[in-house]
Amino acid sequence: MPDYMQEIERISNFLRKVLGGKNAVIGISGGIDSSVTLALLTRSIEKEKIIAVFMPDRNTPQADYDDVKQLTEKLGVTYRQVRIDPMVDSFVNTLAASDRAAIGNIKSRMRMIVLYYFANTNNGMVVGTTNRTELLLGYFTKYGDGGCDVEPIEHLYKRDIYELARILDIPESIIAKKPTAGLWEGQTDEGEIGMTYAQMDDILADIFDRGTFTDKLEYKKIMEMHSRSDHKRTLPYSLKK
Repeated sequence: MPDYMQEIERISNFLRKVLGGKNAVIGISGGIDSSVTLALLTRSIEKEKIIAVFMPDRNTPQADYDDVKQLTEKLGVTYRQVRIDPMVDSFVNTLAASDRAAIGNIKSRMRMIVLYYFANTNNGMVVGTTNRTELLLGYFTKYGDGGCDVEPIEHLYKRDIYELARILDIPESIIAKKPTAGLWEGQTDEGEIGMTYAQMDDILADIFDRGTFTDKLEYKKIMEMHSRSDHKRTLPYSLKK
């Protein structure tokens, strides 16, 4: 088990060094990953240098609005709200899009575009919120929530994020919330994958930390997800050396 206080200090130093005086642009959702990352940023740089952006759509529940407000007030950070419906609708209508997963990816990429707009116009860098569990499973949108300049929690499993959340005093309503990417109504991470994060973390730690693999269906499913998403963890395929 990591020394979480030491880990908080290590991440804070990392962010301070990488940002190098630039502003930090972060998308916040009322979820645990972005909440922990925002709290870590407040320990790393001046709060005035943090540009937090909440990007709801018509499917965003009221609880997310409430949690974003409570979190930012608690951390002393101001945030901007940008509704992405008009942008997403424009793409969906132009493409006559009907595939739910594809439309979900459009939403994620719209949020990336918004964040880079604020980074471009405010001498900023986009700070990502992907954790190690999501990274190894490929459970993120390429050039969507995977599009950023720095990933401060990418080395930590989801269970570590929960531990950090408690230490950082993240509101309980956020900690207790079912994780979701907010890509369509009723979508949850665990429901989509078919396992709890506790199960996923145990299997991933077995495979990638301890080198243990079994013929259980759950292990095979995890490895299939990892293999299928390999392209997300590498640079574009090319012939360059």
